[in-house]
Amino acid sequence: MEILTIALLGVLGTLSSGGLILDSIIEQNLQRQAIAVEERVIRIDNVPGYQIASGKLHKLRLATRGLKLEPLRIEVLELETEPIALKRSQLSFDSVSQFRKALRQPLQGAVKIVLTERDLNQALQRPQFQTRLQQNLNRLVARKAGSANIAYELIAPSLELQPQNRLKINFILRRSSGIYRSNELAMVLKLKVTSDGRTIKLSELAGTVNQRPMSSRLLEGFADGISDRLSLEDLQADGILARLLQLKIEEHSLTIIGFARVETN
Repeated sequence: MEILTIALLGVLGTLSSGGLILDSIIEQNLQRQAIAVEERVIRIDNVPGYQIASGKLHKLRLATRGLKLEPLRIEVLELETEPIALKRSQLSFDSVSQFRKALRQPLQGAVKIVLTERDLNQALQRPQFQTRLQQNLNRLVARKAGSANIAYELIAPSLELQPQNRLKINFILRRSSGIYRSNELAMVLKLKVTSDGRTIKLSELAGTVNQRPMSSRLLEGFADGISDRLSLEDLQADGILARLLQLKIEEHSLTIIGFARVETN
């Protein structure tokens, strides 16, 4: 939703100037919010033009290449909305709930995102990304082990994108509990990633620990723990209907095409 936020801020920021320079002002907002944008194309369809003064847009189309939003660089991002109708006086981006209060009608659109293996691995090394991964790992371990006293330090995570929706993940775990510190465990996971539109599914798992095969029970526990957090159905509690239309992994690239609808509050 961050990209839509940037675009709408640009649109609504033009109201004081009569809405005559929408495209350029959105570009300025996008440039300020992002670290860098290598290429961008923005199109506003609004006939008659004066509708912008009442918070109405017929269509917003945004296409970027090389968009950097910490901690991730996005190789390609394309966004296209259906008609937008907002209550300008109530518009807020503090939360999804606040944003929904400003909608006069449901907001929906489609998005295409292309990520590269290189950019994903660079993001994995960012402190804020590693902190989030560490927190999720500790929660997963605590749930499976039945104890919050067991924790692992996650070291050097990386991934390889492979043809036919396959993924290879490499990382090191170091167990730390009190004064005890175990040897490092070099982990390698191989899996296939698919989607039924509502959830992301992991299958055909195989893995090694210090070059020894992992047990099927351990692999199933990993898959279950990750899959539980990859359901788009959870967004419905916030009034968002989201569907994955395509999830395609090729060598060195990941393409996601999705649809989302944000309901009025």
